[in-house]
Amino acid sequence: MTTVQVATRVPKEIKEQAALITSQYGLALSDVMRMFLTRIAKEKRIGLDISKPSISNFDELHPEYQDFIDDVSEIYTHEPR
Repeated sequence: MTTVQVATRVPKEIKEQAALITSQYGLALSDVMRMFLTRIAKEKRIGLDISKPSISNFDELHPEYQDFIDDVSEIYTHEPR
């Protein structure tokens, strides 16, 4: 099977916190991401609760998360495929 590299940008603190948690399971972040993407492909769905945040004022969010919220909002304007 041919593999490809997948890159994503997240705040440094999020990466560090996630790496700490995954290491407690004996896994690297790349292992967990590979597991997650494999599951999406096999199940043909995202197995996470991605409910829209219940924050009434998105300006309260840290600026680094605003792009994420914009992306999630975009998802909610389209019908699932």
